[in-house]
Amino acid sequence: MPQEDKLKLVPHVDYLDKELKFLQQYKTEVDWKVYQSIREKRLELERWIECLINATLDISKMLITLRGEDVPETSREVLFKIASQVYKTESEAETFSQLAKIRNTLAHRYLDIRWQDIKIFLQTAPEIYPPFLEYVRHEIES
Repeated sequence: MPQEDKLKLVPHVDYLDKELKFLQQYKTEVDWKVYQSIREKRLELERWIECLINATLDISKMLITLRGEDVPETSREVLFKIASQVYKTESEAETFSQLAKIRNTLAHRYLDIRWQDIKIFLQTAPEIYPPFLEYVRHEIES
């Protein structure tokens, strides 16, 4: 893949790097009580997660496109396709692809359902994002 195409990925990777630094802060600050009672914090957290997942999807689609491969129809399939190259096991790839479900759940109107997926995101993000970002950086550099 041409270097100029690879460089299109850099701002997206930089964005994820910058924003993932807030992960521990959100894990510490926001529990169920805060999430359900402080509207501003709830909306802030939901938007933050949605933006991270959208950036992840953008990077994944760009990688697939730059390789000349067909982009799968669903977000889950896009993430699974990339995750299959990033992670060693299918279960890790499946965990990564669940980001699409989490993003879709954020549109749901029931707080308790959204909170369950937000908790999953906050718990899994520290494990799934470092290998993903390492993989993308390798793709950019190679």
